[in-house]
Amino acid sequence: MRTILPLVVGLILCGVSRVAAQDDHFGMNTRVLTAPMADKMVELGASVVRLAYGWDVIEPNCKGCFNWDTTDQWRDEAKRTHRTIFASLTYAPAWANGGHPYHYAPVNYQDWYDFVFATVSRYRDDITLWGVWNEPNLDVYLKDSDPRVYRSLVIMAHAAIRAANPSAMILGPDVSWHALTDGWFAAVTNDFGDLFDIVTVHWYADGPDLGFMMDQLVRPVSLGKDVWLTEVGMKPCASLFGEAGRRCCTSAC
Repeated sequence: MRTILPLVVGLILCGVSRVAAQDDHFGMNTRVLTAPMADKMVELGASVVRLAYGWDVIEPNCKGCFNWDTTDQWRDEAKRTHRTIFASLTYAPAWANGGHPYHYAPVNYQDWYDFVFATVSRYRDDITLWGVWNEPNLDVYLKDSDPRVYRSLVIMAHAAIRAANPSAMILGPDVSWHALTDGWFAAVTNDFGDLFDIVTVHWYADGPDLGFMMDQLVRPVSLGKDVWLTEVGMKPCASLFGEAGRRCCTSAC
């Protein structure tokens, strides 16, 4: 099993020198992809950029009313700089979820299937890494964080992605570290983890020790699949693994 470290929340610049070659093991997790950001990724050698391809943004007002302007720009910047996009398909528009906020699941899962199929089809030649939702174990991103609801989202997205691009890779469940300590992650991977080609998890500095998390909480229940750490967060002066770096961030570092 291979672990990829990490896709970071922002570029951590402390002590980083120019990197000439692209490194497939590192990337950036961000809300947008601008030309300066893409150029900085080239400078740092970060190859993968994780972006939210929000249903609520791409098809916001009515079924079939697509707005591809933003995601087309991301695609163009990635192509210009030869970066790889990891697109997280996530969040529902009000017209599809009964007028609720974005973290409510759709009323009709066929609408979700149709959105996923349309999006993957549009970017078939440009994007092959597709995630299903973001941190579905947290109520703030999926109402009630119900594994049964997430199962339905994954089943429909899996079918749509395979239909639109059989060679695409499907990533998930993209959980926060809380899912690793409360049993949510293990329950999901045991139930329908076979639908993911790559297992993805997140870590923040308020979570368990990263080495312990990956070795004891993630790998044993990841069905022998590759594991990607696709979102991390910490203060820039913190060491990824060390307590000393964390203490430094709470003092005059």
